[in-house]
Amino acid sequence: MEADREPLVDRSRVWRAVLAGAGGLWALLILPFPATEFGVTLWSWVFRYRAYFWAREGVHDPYIVFGALAAVSFLAIGLALLPDLRRAGWGGAVMAWLVILGAPVTALSYLNTPQEAPLHALWGAEAFVLIAVGLAGILAAVTAGPGWPLWVRMMLGLTLPVLVVGTLATGYWPHGPLVLLAVEAIAIILAAPPTQGSGRPRSSPRRVTEPGRATGGG
Repeated sequence: MEADREPLVDRSRVWRAVLAGAGGLWALLILPFPATEFGVTLWSWVFRYRAYFWAREGVHDPYIVFGALAAVSFLAIGLALLPDLRRAGWGGAVMAWLVILGAPVTALSYLNTPQEAPLHALWGAEAFVLIAVGLAGILAAVTAGPGWPLWVRMMLGLTLPVLVVGTLATGYWPHGPLVLLAVEAIAIILAAPPTQGSGRPRSSPRRVTEPGRATGGG
């Protein structure tokens, strides 16, 4: 029967986790370009490899190009999270949409890096988006409700420290925080409670005790 089929949110769970992971991996792969151009020497060693060397030499401004491409990671992680976080109440929905909002903001931020750019005031605006995502994680933890595992709600509430750790560990943002945000997203997606077609947590199965009668599961 149609009502017994597994909801799309649950059927897409693994693929959405893969999408979030791909977003984090993309952020990690392109991180050395803007980071080194910005003066972070931690990632200079990767340019010993031809792929990185020629990629850097092949674009006019690696800082702008590979910085703006972090928008792909924001979009991938946000879209992967959205179906589950929408079920975590309005706080979860706000968090997911803020991650998605990071995509256009990041692109505009890097494209307007030059002083003469018309929207130069947006340069670095993705930092404020990341802060907003972290604060929204606290709201998501509150609105998710008891149907969500306690450790997942705690992780949502600690999103801002996770983003800070990502920045400190890699020496650069938004790429570094996006790597750890992707890891968090994978955990959230895989651990989110199962749903029914209505989006509510799946209820306990019913067991038949007598012909024509049933009682709720214990």
